[in-house]
Amino acid sequence: MSATASAAPVTASPPPSRKKRILFMAAMLTLALGVALVGRKFRPLPPLAPIGKLPAFSLIDQRGARFDAASLAGKAWVADFIFTTCKQSCPRLTARMTQLRALVAKKRGTKDLGVRFVSFSVDPENDTPEVLSAYAAKVNADPASWSFVTGPSEDVQQTIVKGFKVTAQRIDKGAGEYDVLHGNWFVVGDGAGLIRGYYSTDTDDDIDVIARDVLRVIDEAR
Repeated sequence: MSATASAAPVTASPPPSRKKRILFMAAMLTLALGVALVGRKFRPLPPLAPIGKLPAFSLIDQRGARFDAASLAGKAWVADFIFTTCKQSCPRLTARMTQLRALVAKKRGTKDLGVRFVSFSVDPENDTPEVLSAYAAKVNADPASWSFVTGPSEDVQQTIVKGFKVTAQRIDKGAGEYDVLHGNWFVVGDGAGLIRGYYSTDTDDDIDVIARDVLRVIDEAR
């Protein structure tokens, strides 16, 4: 009795023309995906929605000149809240503001940054214009784009707490010592006095986000 050998299954290869079509379709799919991802990356971001408006206020800067809501008109601005004798968060906030200014200047590539930087003192009784001027010089702040603002305590409190909606509270510790609790946020706004965002400043990535949004506000005004 003769045995019949079973044939091994054979997998047929697609003809060369079909292989080419498959490779072409795969290449086109990869290209389309790449274009979509690039387009998404460079797609303009939507405008930042306003989340508040600054009320009228009148304070003075480190030169003793009046500083009010009109001083911020027509330009994007970034505000923070510090005091010169602070040994904890304030030096970091000032360093972050310096970092942000340099980053915006680099991205803008022009002398006209289109943005105003403002540091409001939360200790106006100590931070006179003279004290703020010395502090600004110490941190190499350019007065053409960075103002340090003070004024009567009640007016400063009104501006920071009711205007910017940021905490600022003096805590007496006795024996003439005190501390000031204050928000460690950067606040970004536009030339119409509208607040456009509150930002953490803990990391370099936070500063990158602030710079990006500042440029968005600048571009909106063009």
